[in-house]
Amino acid sequence: MRPVPFRRLVVATVLGALLAGCGGRVVTSDSDQKAFLDSVYSQAPGIGSYRSGPQLISLGQAICGDLESGASVEELGDRLPLVEGNVTLPPGDLGVVISAAVGVMCPKYDKLLGG
Repeated sequence: MRPVPFRRLVVATVLGALLAGCGGRVVTSDSDQKAFLDSVYSQAPGIGSYRSGPQLISLGQAICGDLESGASVEELGDRLPLVEGNVTLPPGDLGVVISAAVGVMCPKYDKLLGG
């Protein structure tokens, strides 16, 4: 059996924890997805160089799913940097994605961000 590279193992573990924790992804409308991407791209214009639109949408849906299952914003920050991509999201960009996801896809958690 070939050893699994450490990075792949970490990514698989993070993805597994997210999907297990949220019981699936939050379903969002096309207009919500567009508004989410517009928000992300306006606040972090360079993010498109290492995360595609579908990857960002998937990450946003995972964020809302995790919040639905009781995760804190701090837990999201610890678990999400590698989800849906090979390059770690810088903390500032991760904050933008979390903020945009909450603001557009799951606004009932706005209070968790101090809103």
